[in-house]
Amino acid sequence: MDFSLPVADAGREWLAALIRGGPSLPATPGLGADSLLWLAQEEGVVSLAAERLSAWGSDGDLLAVFSAASRREVALAMLRHAECQQLLAFLRERDVPALLLKGSALAWWLYPAPHQRECSDIDLLLPSRHVVDSLARDLKALGYDLGYTQGTRAYERVCRKALSPSLQLDLDLHWGLNNAPVFADALPTQALWDAAIPLPALAPNARALAPHHALLHACMHRAINLYTGVGDRLKWLYDVHLLALHLQPEEWQVLQTTCRERQLAGVCLSALRAAERWFGPAAPAAVLDELGSLPIGTGVDGARLSDWRYMHRMNLRALPSTWARMDWLVRKLFPETGHLREMYGADRSRMGLWWARVRQLGGRLALSGRRLSR
Repeated sequence: MDFSLPVADAGREWLAALIRGGPSLPATPGLGADSLLWLAQEEGVVSLAAERLSAWGSDGDLLAVFSAASRREVALAMLRHAECQQLLAFLRERDVPALLLKGSALAWWLYPAPHQRECSDIDLLLPSRHVVDSLARDLKALGYDLGYTQGTRAYERVCRKALSPSLQLDLDLHWGLNNAPVFADALPTQALWDAAIPLPALAPNARALAPHHALLHACMHRAINLYTGVGDRLKWLYDVHLLALHLQPEEWQVLQTTCRERQLAGVCLSALRAAERWFGPAAPAAVLDELGSLPIGTGVDGARLSDWRYMHRMNLRALPSTWARMDWLVRKLFPETGHLREMYGADRSRMGLWWARVRQLGGRLALSGRRLSR
């Protein structure tokens, strides 16, 4: 559906108010039930919205439409749950350690029910690229293909499986915390594994990032979403909000120390402020003040996350050598055909794929130039 920006923003405001809760059901912004559902699907908050509508005793088309869509999300969550358990059992048989990342993990300990954290893939952090490549080959036995590659300077490999004729599951195998050089090694690897928490409701060997690491990771994930043009979806901002509510004083202390040592204060503060704008205060005011007082140093400026050229410079600076920078830049400018099809559509010709690439790069350069001229 096509909406004007004010209409879409009004719909997002309504969804955020609905999820936030309050003394009464917020008035709908002049949009029909189908339009509001479409927006909720784009923002990844259908199940959360349906749960709130039900709790408020909403009736009529709005609750019926959202409840039906939520039942579909429950069914999808059950399929992902079963697949995730099979994957973890596969890893346990091979004695391969792994940490679940992002929604794959948060669904099992941060949300009241796993289906309320909607996600379309499973993310695993593994010890090394060698382990990822070996595991990807072994996963053919479970019906996964090797997916597309993103070049020698990538930090993840995407494998793919058809769960049904109309449902496809992506399995993202990471050997870096984030698929961008500036954040790939942003947190000490051993600290992530040492602090990891168990997820016994999912599987005996299921483990996830500790709450303070999960919050920092969510902040970095948001930064990459803004840099790549994906934007600020409500489900990711709500992750940040819930994580901030969950952290205990001692965990906030560790987070502040980590931000100071790893120069992540700008990225973290930006995400916490964005989540606060949509869902209300969650982080202690003293923490926000402390993060705001820390120098950016060589870290990423949280106010420039949407500046494509700036973020590219930060990624290049994070690489260890001139050769690594040139290799990364070439891979970014000239992705492999499989990656181009993933970005622009499998039905395009090779010429069509490159034309789409040129148009996208030109648009981003123009937008970045306009921001610089202001």
